[in-house]
Amino acid sequence: MLVQTLSWWGPRKWGVPGLGHLASEVGGLVSAHGFPTAVLATVVAVALAVAAGLAAAIVIGLTFGTSRLAHRAFGFPLEILRPVPAVAFIPLAILALGQGRTMEVAVGAFGCWWPMLFNTIYGVGQVDSQARDAARVLGCGRLTLLTRVVLPSMLPFLMAGLRTAAPLALIIVIGAEYLASAGRGLGGVLIQATSTGDIDVLWATAVLTGILGILIGAVVALAGRLACPWATERNR
Repeated sequence: MLVQTLSWWGPRKWGVPGLGHLASEVGGLVSAHGFPTAVLATVVAVALAVAAGLAAAIVIGLTFGTSRLAHRAFGFPLEILRPVPAVAFIPLAILALGQGRTMEVAVGAFGCWWPMLFNTIYGVGQVDSQARDAARVLGCGRLTLLTRVVLPSMLPFLMAGLRTAAPLALIIVIGAEYLASAGRGLGGVLIQATSTGDIDVLWATAVLTGILGILIGAVVALAGRLACPWATERNR
């Protein structure tokens, strides 16, 4: 409805197509040569960025959550970096890492790991003290306590952060592809459409990016239900 209204009454410079024309452009773009390859390149970069951000969030989150000394020593620098948008680091990342996949993954991981990191820290803080004490009384060591008590309690919070982080990684990776002018992925499609002034392709790419974000969110939600079914049962 909004798109159709803008196509009728929006400024001409926006070039908003009608719904029928937009649907036709989306179908044409999906079947265009090279577009599936572009989508695959973006999805792979997003998956690698989320995996790297997830690994860093787990390691640092568990460290901060279990050690007050580590939190006091390194918490302030992280709080300074937290509000800085990931796209602000793209020029620096290009200079340091070039315009390849490594740069896109690094920037995407930096931008998406914050929800997972702080959810991990919060989840560790929510571990039941009675369960922790009972495990220690039963003779559980630090590793057993971590794997049997802390991780199961923290996992639902981590998955909630992952649901926010994955679509965020998609936005950042496409931004990195576009600003780096590397010609790969959906960012490369946007670069080509911008250079030729093809507004219809820009709108169609935006729609398909939104659909891709919804699919990524659905996959992460399914993974969360499979990874911690006890949390799903408890919320019913």
